[in-house]
Parts: sequence; structure tokens; C-alpha cells
Amino acid sequence: MKRITLVAGLILCASMSHGEEGAACLKLGTGARAAAMGGAYTALGDDASAIGWNPAGLARLEKREFNAAHAELHERTRLDFATYAHPTGRGTIAAALLYLSHGSFTGRDAAGRPTGSVTASDAAITGAYAIKNEFADIGVGFKFITSHIAEAEARSTAVDLGLRRQVYELKGGKVFTAAAVRNLNPNQGLKYSGGQSADLPLQLAAGAAWVHEKGSASFDLVNGPRGSGTDAAFGGEYKVLAGFAVRAGYATAGVTGGSGIDAARGLSFGVGVDKDGLSVDYAIVPSGELGAAHRFGLGYRF
Repeated sequence: MKRITLVAGLILCASMSHGEEGAACLKLGTGARAAAMGGAYTALGDDASAIGWNPAGLARLEKREFNAAHAELHERTRLDFATYAHPTGRGTIAAALLYLSHGSFTGRDAAGRPTGSVTASDAAITGAYAIKNEFADIGVGFKFITSHIAEAEARSTAVDLGLRRQVYELKGGKVFTAAAVRNLNPNQGLKYSGGQSADLPLQLAAGAAWVHEKGSASFDLVNGPRGSGTDAAFGGEYKVLAGFAVRAGYATAGVTGGSGIDAARGLSFGVGVDKDGLSVDYAIVPSGELGAAHRFGLGYRF
């Protein structure tokens, strides 16, 4: 990199925290419904947005589905996601685009002089395929990832693998278990043109979910073997009226304790409306002194 700005340098360091991991967009999850339920979506996800959590969740889609989401995170950071899933007689194929923008910043050289506006962003394009299986549904996703920080750029690839199985019925609902490996890259991670490097955020996830016509409950454990540790997530939703659901969740990732607004870290809330194949979702995730992140989702089955 010819010029490294102070702000871009801070973003680069932040994106490589927890064991030198980059591609921050791969850590943030997809979909407003999942966000409202604390990200406990490995076993629960059975819509098009499952491509970002566990591709095996795509296997039993009965209709074509389009899903899009937008998130206003912190400061200038925004996350956009769009996916399309198409069931066929031999399985479900899907494609998705994920884009994270940190906005633009005023760059400065080593002497502190302004050098103009610089930007930082991550993006991932995913193609996935999932099939039904008597023992467990199986899914695989292939990702092409790019990262841009000031004048430094990097590219990489990764694979997602997933299993999902219905194990029994409980109180009129179905119980599912699932496991997924996300962002598997056996070779190199991200290597920036300026010489910096970062691993992709490898995640090993396992979960269980109970799905009923009146609502659902889910639980996830996610381990980051490259240094980010193990976190748990819990989520639930209840259909108050036909086509209208309220949701809440809790995730241990990023929880620091404290009082006041800081004590709300880890909690999430949301609502969803589903009518005639069209769904609209909203989630709010308090983040302590950073404020709250807002996520919006739109889906259509046809």
C-alpha cells in the first residue's frame, strides 16, 4: 500500500482482531429474522437466507424464494444482502451477494496531511446447492470474497458445509439438529496488496431448533478455532396473530456486562409479517455505547 491512512489502519486492525481474522462481512450473519433471534439459525434456518448460516437449510424449500436485507450498523457501516433460491427435482440451487461498507473517510499520510477520501468494504458472492437425504439434508456453498481497505485489496475463496436433520416430534412441533462449517479455507486467507494478511473467520456451528405452527425456539453454539472462542445464542418467536410474529434472542458474542445501555449487549428483538408469500422483517440489536443496529428484511416466495 502506497499510503496507509490512520482510519483505514484502524479498520484493518479491527477486521483482523480475534486471531488475525478479516472479511468482517462473514461474521455478521444474514437476514433480519435471524438477527432478531440472536443469530441462533443453524438448525432453524429453512428459508433462502439459510445460505449464510447453513446451506442444508435450503434443501426443503418448496417454492422459489427471493430474500433481501439491509442493516444500519454503527457509524457509517452498512450491510446489504440479497439471495435467490430455486428448488428443483434434484435439490435446491441458490446464489447470494453480501456487501459490507464502512463508508468513506478522510485519509492522511504519515505526516498527518489530508490525502483525500478513502473507503473500506468487504463483499462475498456465494453459490450453494442442497439436497434432501433420508439421514440428514446436505448443503454446500462456495464463496468468492473480496476486501478493500484504502489502496489495499485482497481476494480469497471459501467453502461452507452443512447438515440438518429432523430428529423427532415434540408437543406438536418438529425438532431439528444441525451442524455447519463456515468459511473453510484450507489454503491462504486474505492477502492484501500492501503486504498485510488475515485469516478468514472460520466458524464451527452446531444447533437445535423446535418448530411449531405457533412459533419456534432455537439454540446455537459457535466456535472460532482461530482465536475468537466459543459463543452461544438463543432465540424464539411467537405468532401473536396469523402472519404476525414477535421475536427475541440473546447472543454471548460481544457481551461485556456493565449497566444502563451497556447491559443490553447481546439482546435482540424483532417482528415479522408474512402474508401470501410476502414477508417483511425488522430487528433491533442494542450494542452498548455504540447504540443500536437496525436490520430490515424483505422476502417473496412464488
